[in-house]
Amino acid sequence: MGSVIIIGPFRTYQVLLIITTILVIIFFYRRLCVKKITPATFVLWVLICLIVNFFAFAPRLSDPLAGFFGFGRGLDLLIVVGYAVLVYAIYRLYVKNDELNRNMTELVRALAIKEEIQSEDLNEDE
Repeated sequence: MGSVIIIGPFRTYQVLLIITTILVIIFFYRRLCVKKITPATFVLWVLICLIVNFFAFAPRLSDPLAGFFGFGRGLDLLIVVGYAVLVYAIYRLYVKNDELNRNMTELVRALAIKEEIQSEDLNEDE
């Protein structure tokens, strides 16, 4: 078995996870304070951080759930679920980007038509 660095009663990845979670929560709290995210989004991210930490500190608790879905270990299930969430997030970003591009195209067309009409009106007045 490979060597594992243990810091007190914690493993290295657990300490790094705690630090990362604290930084993520601070980041989203600051965004909440300047109203760049909603309170619901903040709560969602805090819950995600807590769930990840829970399974990092009690990985064996995810094994029965993994077995139910046909995975050998809880970590395997968490990796697959994380991958699925990332794929879904990329899909949602793609759809949102496509929608924004369509809206911008419509806006540019409307502004160009409006400017052309105003330009024609000015030419007729002269």
